[in-house]
Amino acid sequence: MCFKKFLVSLIVFGTWTHVFAESPMINLTSLGESPIYLAKSMLVYEDKNQVSNWNQVQLDEFQNQFQKYPSSEEAYNFSYSQSTFWLKIKIQNPTEEEIQTDIVVTYPRLKTLDLYVKTNTGTKVFPSGYIVPSNLRPYQSRFFVFPISFGKDSVTDVYIKVNSPNSINLPIQLWRQKNYDRHEIDDHVMQAMYFGIAIAMIVFNLFLFFILRDESYLLYVFVVLSIAITIAAYNGIASEYFWKHSPWLDQYAINLLISVVLILFLIFMRNLLHTKEILPKLDRINLIVIALQILLPIAYIISFDTFIRWLVFSHSITSLWILVIGVMCSLKKQRIAYFFLLAFAFLFLALIISTLRALGYIPTNVFTIEGPQYGSVAEMMLLAFALADRYNMIIREKEIAEANVKANLERSNLDLEEKVKERTSKLNQTLSAMRRDLFVAKNIQENSIRVSSELINELKLEYRYYPLSEVGGDFFDIIRLKDSKYRIMIADATGHGVHAAMITMAIKGLYDPIKQFELGPNQVLEIFNEEFMDNFVSLNSLLTAMILDIDLKEQTIQYASAGHPAAVLLQNGKREILAKTGRMIGLKKQTHYEMKTFHFKNGNRLFVFTDGVYEAFNSKNEEFGEESLHNFLLSTTHLPLSQVEDNLLHTLNKFQNGIDRQDDLTILGFDL
Repeated sequence: MCFKKFLVSLIVFGTWTHVFAESPMINLTSLGESPIYLAKSMLVYEDKNQVSNWNQVQLDEFQNQFQKYPSSEEAYNFSYSQSTFWLKIKIQNPTEEEIQTDIVVTYPRLKTLDLYVKTNTGTKVFPSGYIVPSNLRPYQSRFFVFPISFGKDSVTDVYIKVNSPNSINLPIQLWRQKNYDRHEIDDHVMQAMYFGIAIAMIVFNLFLFFILRDESYLLYVFVVLSIAITIAAYNGIASEYFWKHSPWLDQYAINLLISVVLILFLIFMRNLLHTKEILPKLDRINLIVIALQILLPIAYIISFDTFIRWLVFSHSITSLWILVIGVMCSLKKQRIAYFFLLAFAFLFLALIISTLRALGYIPTNVFTIEGPQYGSVAEMMLLAFALADRYNMIIREKEIAEANVKANLERSNLDLEEKVKERTSKLNQTLSAMRRDLFVAKNIQENSIRVSSELINELKLEYRYYPLSEVGGDFFDIIRLKDSKYRIMIADATGHGVHAAMITMAIKGLYDPIKQFELGPNQVLEIFNEEFMDNFVSLNSLLTAMILDIDLKEQTIQYASAGHPAAVLLQNGKREILAKTGRMIGLKKQTHYEMKTFHFKNGNRLFVFTDGVYEAFNSKNEEFGEESLHNFLLSTTHLPLSQVEDNLLHTLNKFQNGIDRQDDLTILGFDL
């Protein structure tokens, strides 16, 4: 009995040990638009002696050493370590299709970062890290990206090997490939915005330096430039675009650049806050700190492992010292110190967060990684405000000096105001006269297009004419040629208002002598174009026109169109389009226009209009459009013509939703 209990216990223990050594598994069906963070799901083996290789890691004695390792939700943080770390996880694709993914490590300062994909068919190795030239990596990016394809109904073991003299942070994400491509575009847009702000600050303040000759602006330019370069090195932009294969710079650049930023910031602070005069004793310490930030980076280059922590720690101490000086100057009620203190507080907080993360005291996540970049944006903007406030103080001093001159100008202004009042009164009189003239012009234009009641009844005509202002550029004319034959002419001059209205008067003057010629509509248009080119080409105006001859007895429509919007003939629930047959009036002499003929039956309906009917736009800049107009006319064939046109105007107003019309509007409807 005791032997059985012992056997059962041994089996349970063996089962538990197997589960403990088994890699956690990620199911790809849970992968959506957002990434899966793998840190919480991976097992870690720390090789403190850096002796293990891929074949050794596959042995049971090494596999049993993989275990859970503390991490944040998004990343591992191994701080500064000389160990080599192996991480593993299983990824399952239970679907019946291949899934394309990207495994992304969003921290660019890792020297060795190799990824192993183990399947039933073998193992693929993807070497990466900044020791590998960017063109030899699996994917060229500011981060380390591994495009991996998981076959259908498969379980894949994924291993990551990492080693680096820099702080080892591992934000590991699993993306669907198409979603990461979209994310990377958005990321580059944000980076472009950041560096665009930095460049704008540099260029603007450089101009101010050349104009004002104030060295504070030049020092600010150097500070912003050094911060921008540091951020580019920090987030991988520099290694992606500037030094594509320089492991030395990838290893050393960021901490060296932070020292440069702090040195320039100390010099800028001494100049801006006048610490030599306001805080003479503390200003001497400023010089010592500057010397420290020069000497420590030199020692850091000579012996990286010995001085890396000291250099990182000195960055925090120097930042704290700058903050203390800002507080001291603020206590002395130095106005510009308030802006400086607030600006550097953001950069100081970002630097402290970055340092604590590098030393392993706080977790690695999006906030702690991107914090320096956000902080530098706030710092650049607030320092720009500080310089702007300094400039405003100079302006105020000048304003006081100009006060006496201003008083004299005010006296002159009183005289000027009287003259302005007199001129305004005359202008108002002139404006009133112009309004009266426009009213007369409006009546003249309306009379020029008036149709007799006899023609309206014979053609069963309904029309609507609405110019954009008092007068407009639309024109139409209807006459009886003989017996049952009628001629309709419609035209639309380019532009609006008085200029376009004058063109319509020219149209009438040219058309009246030729409109009763017993010629085809195309021949009349050709004569009209020649006359227009001979008399009005200097006006630099164009117009569209259409002439239609309607024979009620023969039930035919003959027409020609000079670039005019197509008329619509409705027949038995279908539409016939009377499209243009030649170019606009006023473009070229000796233009030929084709004449076309359509037959109609009793009960058919014809609509002729200008483009203002369908070129109506709403607040989203969407056009009502010809297709919508044609569909509306087809859907209202059962209504009387007057109601159709009224409903159309109501529909257009509703579509525009409060937006004013952009063009004159004319529509002629005939029940044939």
